[in-house]
Amino acid sequence: MSVIHHFRGNKGGWDWEDVSVQDYGPARPDVSVRRFISRQDNSNNMELRYFELAPGACSNFEQHNYEHAVLVLRGWGTIRLEEEVFPIQFGDAVFVESDEIHQFRAAEDEPLGFLCVVLDKELRVMVHGEQKLVMFDDETGEPKPTPVKA
Repeated sequence: MSVIHHFRGNKGGWDWEDVSVQDYGPARPDVSVRRFISRQDNSNNMELRYFELAPGACSNFEQHNYEHAVLVLRGWGTIRLEEEVFPIQFGDAVFVESDEIHQFRAAEDEPLGFLCVVLDKELRVMVHGEQKLVMFDDETGEPKPTPVKA
């Protein structure tokens, strides 16, 4: 059955009907994620998520063996792709290749919000094999000692 999650943003917030706000993880307390379309909505092929980074916050500096597409919906900031940093803003679309090291960072003065589309986890395994996630230190760029599976 198809699903519609109506936008319910108010007072500058970005929220949708029947979509919970989830923490991105303890290492990134100023980053949240809302999962719109996924297995919980009967999608077997894709996940659509909205990530929001508080002013000055950043996503994980990571590398994984699947691609994703991003559309910036709110604010501005940067994306680090390997060793290069590029400005991004409302309306920009970004394609992150499989195995490309990347990190999103919000500007200091406003949140950065973006939609992110990836294959469903089970489909990612079928297409790309066993899921691999490598985390990197934000400052040194060196891999963290213990890689984590995605």
